[in-house]
Amino acid sequence: MEQPNGSWQDPRRDGWQPPQYEYVPRPAPKRGRAPLIITLLCLALAAVVLVSAAAVLLWQGKDPFRIGEQAPAGAGEDAPAFELQELPEDMDDGLPTTQIAQQVGPSVVCINVYMPQSLSVAAYGSGVILNEEGFIVTNAHVVEDSSDLSVILNDGREFSARIIGQDTQSDLAVIKIEAEDLAPATFGNSDTLQVGERTVVIGNAAGRLAGTVTQGIVSGLNRQVPIQMSDGSVITMNLIQTDAAINPGNSGGAVVNRYGQVIGISSAKLSGSDYEGLCFAIPISDAQPVVQNLIAYGYVKDRMTLGVTVIALSSVTGPERGLPAHGLYIAEVLPESDLVNHDVTVGDVILKADGRELTATADLQEILKEKKSGDTIDLQIYKHSNGKTVAITANLLESTP
Repeated sequence: MEQPNGSWQDPRRDGWQPPQYEYVPRPAPKRGRAPLIITLLCLALAAVVLVSAAAVLLWQGKDPFRIGEQAPAGAGEDAPAFELQELPEDMDDGLPTTQIAQQVGPSVVCINVYMPQSLSVAAYGSGVILNEEGFIVTNAHVVEDSSDLSVILNDGREFSARIIGQDTQSDLAVIKIEAEDLAPATFGNSDTLQVGERTVVIGNAAGRLAGTVTQGIVSGLNRQVPIQMSDGSVITMNLIQTDAAINPGNSGGAVVNRYGQVIGISSAKLSGSDYEGLCFAIPISDAQPVVQNLIAYGYVKDRMTLGVTVIALSSVTGPERGLPAHGLYIAEVLPESDLVNHDVTVGDVILKADGRELTATADLQEILKEKKSGDTIDLQIYKHSNGKTVAITANLLESTP
């Protein structure tokens, strides 16, 4: 189990530390690098939150094709992907868990991860077969920094895989194998989920227990969880909470509803001796457009960004520092951001965007999701230098690889 590489202390209660969330994709390779964790920030100004259309990171200069055999599919908008199926009308109670395991098991694969200059498997993960063309969805943090990948199917066949695209902001990646007689999963609409529904998780638990099946219920929906990435940035993800066990090696695997439809991709869990059964998955309805973009272009197209690093203020953190009790504190303005042209600086606070009051980083994310190339955004900015509030209209950036 990976251990958190840092903690945040609530300034109101010295010594108190929040629970730590962490990715659980694979046993971490033994190398000198901080593990990936999810940390509850509780609005501390010491942390940094990056805001974007699909995650908090607003700008990213990384090349998504920098890893090993990674190459874009280049299929454009006609790229093969997957469809979300409606709920069956004739199965009120759903399928027995044994039948779900038999039905979905062949669609879940094991992923072996190799690092540069290494001949042995460095880490493990899981994936779900999307279609007969050999496209497989998994987590971005499963494949990041890999030099080579191999995929082991449910029937024992093993194939070399290449990365088609990955998106750290949604923690999704698509890889591809050249194989026949594949068993694509059936995908359901995660928007129809209800708290208390039965869920089944299938994946490569512990990196060596392929096809492990666990069962639980939907414990919560639309959980907004801040996740600390390996580069130190923080993103906020909208996740399904389940008490079905998700362990290292499970990440990228399938979370299935009672009808045998994949409705989530295993991603993270709450880690700590005092916590049990708090596991999280990426909703498949959120994943679908990201996956389609990764297959078609190798990255998520038309994602607009503001070009700032922000931290949500509260009635505690704001007034204590002479700032408003709500809004997004600007911790960094990138040189590419149009805010530079409006004299917006570190220390200013974004109070409203397009007329909507901002109380959490997710508020700005939702607004940016609606934006397209060439759009602008109306902002109300509190200036820390003089305490005045100004209104500006800023151009947005397109986040490109």
